[in-house]
Amino acid sequence: MKKMLQFALFLMLLAAVSAFAQDETSAENTNIPPGSYKSWSALPILMYDNDIGVGYGAKAKFVDFLKKKESFDLILFNSSKGERWYVFTFSLPDIEIRQRKTYPLSFDLKAEYDKYLKYLYYGRGIDSREDDKTEFTHEVKQLQLLFGRGFTPEYSASIGYMFRTIDYYNVQEGLYADELRALEKKFAPYVSVVLSHDTSNSQIHPTRGHRLLLQDDLAAGFLGSKDASFNRITLDYRKYMCVFGEKDVFAFRTLVQYIDGSSIPLFDYSSLGGGNTLNVMRGYALNRFLDRGKFLANIEYRFPIWWVFGGNVFVDLGNVWPRLGDIDLGKTVADYGLGLRLYMADFVVRVDFGFSKEGTRLYFNFGHIF
Repeated sequence: MKKMLQFALFLMLLAAVSAFAQDETSAENTNIPPGSYKSWSALPILMYDNDIGVGYGAKAKFVDFLKKKESFDLILFNSSKGERWYVFTFSLPDIEIRQRKTYPLSFDLKAEYDKYLKYLYYGRGIDSREDDKTEFTHEVKQLQLLFGRGFTPEYSASIGYMFRTIDYYNVQEGLYADELRALEKKFAPYVSVVLSHDTSNSQIHPTRGHRLLLQDDLAAGFLGSKDASFNRITLDYRKYMCVFGEKDVFAFRTLVQYIDGSSIPLFDYSSLGGGNTLNVMRGYALNRFLDRGKFLANIEYRFPIWWVFGGNVFVDLGNVWPRLGDIDLGKTVADYGLGLRLYMADFVVRVDFGFSKEGTRLYFNFGHIF
């Protein structure tokens, strides 16, 4: 584990050295320019999602109201299946303002409360059965502090600390009831180091370029983690290109992840299923497949429809495994689907319909999947 952390820090240093080796005049010309970036967007939420039921709430974002190029982002959300999701994010400078710019320091603070009254666990492995699901309540409280630097328009690095508590309770009868009842509330903070090479033209709606992200998440006693000890490496590559014009986009993403450690919280294992960025398979339930390692590929074609509305078609592919030697590509699962997009000034609203051998699922959320 220590060697993996040293490797990640080495790569971070390498990115910094290569950044400073770039032409200084070019770097100066790509600093965040002066001027006002003031804007705001707000949207009420009324939706349905197979994993959470009927959802309602609101999202709002305010940019540069303090004239510091900062942003405030707030999400308040409840659902009929018992999700309670409240998020506040402060970014300085705003993530879109700093895109493809050099900057000496960025700061992000994210406070999040997420409680699922009807969370589901299906067991581990690609052979886990849908019928073996066990229901319980899953509650996470977390506060993330993240510091970053844009060395060049393409290269950036960040390091963050995630304060986090995880609780499991109200376990219902099912195949994994005893396993879940044995779990205790955990104080499981961790440190994240992220290296990025990003040539894309936007964080909100990229239409060209690529992103290569290397992330190392480390939880250990010397970092304050009382109930968790793990190291999780994620390699994420994304490519964007226009096909028939300036407004349609072909987007591709592939992600590989592996986690190792002596004490891994259950849902920190590599996961596939649902509509979240790092585990998205839109034809399967949230956390449908869980294990130490995973492979994920997402392919999307995004196209304009009318005014601020757009659409997309997609295919998702994925696999999980306990060890590299146990990968069985013949058991790779797949889904496909289509969706709608609403493009606001400061964020994207997405609705996706996913189809797989386990049924049809509907997702409503904010931001592109990747």
